[in-house]
This record gives sequence, C-alpha cells and structure tokens, in this order.
Amino acid sequence: MKIRDVVRMAWGQIIRRKMVTLLCMIGLSIGSAAMIIALSVGQSVQTYSENTLNANYKMDEITISPNEGIKTGNGSGGGQTKFERGALTMEKIRIIQRLPHVVAVAPMLKLDMLDMVLPDGRSTYVEVIGTEMQTLNGFGYRYSQGNGAGNGRIAVVNYGATYGFIDQKVTQKLFNQLNADPYNNDLLQQYNEMMGKQDQLMQQRVVFRYQDFSNASKTKMSGSIRVSGELIKPSAMDDMSAQGDKKVYIPLDTARALQDELGLLQADSSALQRLNSALVKVDNKSHVAQVEEQIKKLTLNTQSNLFQEEAMAGQLAMYQKAAIGIGGFIMVLASLSIIVAMIMSTHQRRKQIGVMKVLGANLWQIRQMFIAEAAMLGLMGGVAGVGIAYAALDGVNRLLASQMADQTGGPMTVIIQQSALPLGIVFAVLVGVVSGIYPAISASRTNALSVIKSM
Repeated sequence: MKIRDVVRMAWGQIIRRKMVTLLCMIGLSIGSAAMIIALSVGQSVQTYSENTLNANYKMDEITISPNEGIKTGNGSGGGQTKFERGALTMEKIRIIQRLPHVVAVAPMLKLDMLDMVLPDGRSTYVEVIGTEMQTLNGFGYRYSQGNGAGNGRIAVVNYGATYGFIDQKVTQKLFNQLNADPYNNDLLQQYNEMMGKQDQLMQQRVVFRYQDFSNASKTKMSGSIRVSGELIKPSAMDDMSAQGDKKVYIPLDTARALQDELGLLQADSSALQRLNSALVKVDNKSHVAQVEEQIKKLTLNTQSNLFQEEAMAGQLAMYQKAAIGIGGFIMVLASLSIIVAMIMSTHQRRKQIGVMKVLGANLWQIRQMFIAEAAMLGLMGGVAGVGIAYAALDGVNRLLASQMADQTGGPMTVIIQQSALPLGIVFAVLVGVVSGIYPAISASRTNALSVIKSM
C-alpha cells in the first residue's frame, strides 16, 4: 500500500466523521494556540521589560564608589593615612577610560543637597554634582538650551531643577494658613501651582546656600554661578517624576570651590583630589560584568543593574512555564479525545480492517492508516490554532492598549513570534501521532477470521 493510498483513506475517514473530527480539532487547536501565545507573550514581555529596564535603570551603566574599607599607608606622628588604595582618584578614572568596551566615564563629586537661590530670592533644593561637563553627552544627555562648554563658574541644570522655586516667606505664610485650615482646597491648589511653575534659568546667575538646621548661624552663601545650559526631560520619565528629580552639574573645580566656600569639606587637604563616585557607560550590557571585574581590580566598589534583569528573567521564565503547562494540559485533554475517537473508529471499522487483512495488508500498513489519520487531525488542529492565536492576541493587545495607555514608553504590544508558529503546529501533530499509536496497535490486532465469520 502506497503512502498516497494511506493518506487518501485517512482523509476519507476524517471527512466521513465530521463531528468527531470537529471535537478533536477543538482541543488540539486550543492547545496549539495556547502554546503559540505562551511563547509569543513570553518573548514580547521580555523585549518590553528589557526596553523598560534599559530606559529606567540604564543597564549599560556602572556606578563606581570608593572602597573605604581598604586603607594603607606609612603615616607618621598622629598615624595619619598618607595613601588610600580604595580612593577614587582622577588617575584611576583615566585608567578606566582606557578599558575595552568603555564608552564614557563621568567622574563625580556629589555635594550635599543645596538651596539654589535666584536673584529675586526664590529658591529650591537641588542635588549638586561636580563632573567633567563634556562627559554629559556620552551618557545621552541632550540640551534644550545652551551647552556645558565654557570657562569659569558655570552650571548645567536638568529639567527638574527648573521647577519649584519658592519664596520662603510666602511659603511659610502659606504653611501657617494650611495648618490652621488643612482642608482648604484653594490653599492646596495655590501651593501646587507654585511648585509646578517652571522658570527660565538660562544665563541667570544663581548662588547656593547651605544651611545647618541644627545651627542657624552656620548658614553660608556661595559665590555666583552662571547657568550655561538646560537639559531636556528624559523620554522614559513621566513629567511628575522628572520635576522631582532636581540636579545641577558643575565643573569639578567649581565643585571643590563650593566645598570650601560653604564649609562642606571636613576632611584633610588630600580629600580635594578624591571623588565620591563615578559613572561608566559600556558599549553593550553584555560587557558590563566584564568591565566591572576589571574596575574591581583597582580596589573600587561597583554597582550595576544586571540583578534587575536576572530577577526579571526568573519571573518571566516562571510565567512562561505556567502558560506552557496550561497549553500542555489542554493538549493532554485533546489527546484523550483523539484516543477515544480513534478507538470508537476501530470498532466501527472492524469489517474494513478484516477485509484489508484478507487482501494481504500487514500490521504496519493498518497502523499507518490510523496514525496518518491522527497526524492529519493534529495538523488541522495546529493550523486552526494559529488562527485562534492571532484572533486572541488581537484582543489581548486592545486590552493592553487600554490598560497601559498612561505608560511613558507606550503600551506593550504582543507580537506573534514567527518561530512559535511551526512549533505550535509541530506540537499539535506530535500530540495527534502519539494519541493515535494505541488505537493503531489495537486496530492491527483485529482478528480477521472472526470478523469475516460475523459478516
């Protein structure tokens, strides 16, 4: 018996038993669709999560800090330390800049939160960071106005630092009114409007005020600094979060001068040459771990966000396994329906099997017919599952679009993975073939003599 004859006979049985075929296909198609959706959702969620992590956590960046636990030296007299192996210095920054896969390095001297005061007396608290201004471009910072180039005492402010300038006397009066009448919505709205007002700082001269709240007499003011640039709002950050992130970047020399003017430096004079952090950008996140190991050899501490990706991968793997398990369970139910349908078909076709044996058909040829029928059911169910998967994901994407409309990066879109389509169909065919093995063996054992006698 040729394969073409086997396929024709199997197809004839499928066409003849339409209801049984439909019931078997329903289970197989749902199972196949579940497998395709599980693989596609898993891959889409992973891609979306990676993009979100890269935007929010900067997966290709490394934060460096001094290793304060390692100090050596041959101090004399009072036992002062002459040399600190764990210190973060410009010499080490230059070494890191030459490491393979390093794109940019920003040395940072972070000062305390300082009060930035405008010429009209209004002020807001900002984080002041001393750095090499030309390195900002290497970390993706873009200017809405001006730039960080120039000599002298200059500053670059980020988007949030242009918001929330208040007059302390007006604010104190407003707080007193709110304490007296805490449920006054007009007062609350007035305060929110004041905090949400944006000021143009370009080319303005600002000063920084440091106030020791434990001793009001220790309040000090710095010399003036000219704002030479404003940064645009990060695309991955919503407006409210961006307004709360207030940073001012100044040259390292200016930062050290502020430390002296405001009395922030409480260490020995050698501390002037040390940094308290640095930021390293790597060409690809796959090289982050390698660069971290090289930086640690300089007796420095490093921190990256790779653990975020590892945690995300673990959660995604768990969700994907659960989805695949659900699809597998549906497939098991579908296989049971195929087995029952094929066994019933075996009893109904005992006369046909008996005649085939009398005409010389061997056991393998009879089994082929039933396995081919089960495989064709699996193929039809797998193809139908592809259509169900596309229809289901269309609804899923509409739901995600409505639920995630306020996301900064836009809603997640689940895309059918082309590699998942053949896998879903092949899985359905395999389930069909495996389910048809037992009925095929049972059919091949039919006693031809007893069947002919009963005719």
